[in-house]
Amino acid sequence: MKFVKSILKVWPEIMVLLSSMSYIIIRLVADMNKVSLPTWFDSFNIPTIALFMMVFILLYRSKEKKNG
Repeated sequence: MKFVKSILKVWPEIMVLLSSMSYIIIRLVADMNKVSLPTWFDSFNIPTIALFMMVFILLYRSKEKKNG
């Protein structure tokens, strides 16, 4: 039960990490011409979104610590 609680505490960070890693892997595979990417994927800026989400999570957590 402690393991599940500890995972749930860092779940947002894990999701951001996994989405960033997935984006990098997809881009690498596409650069090797193994798959063709849809046109919308090129304009979808995952690194910027991931950075924004991490900043948002950190700000939320720091506010949580100040209040509690």
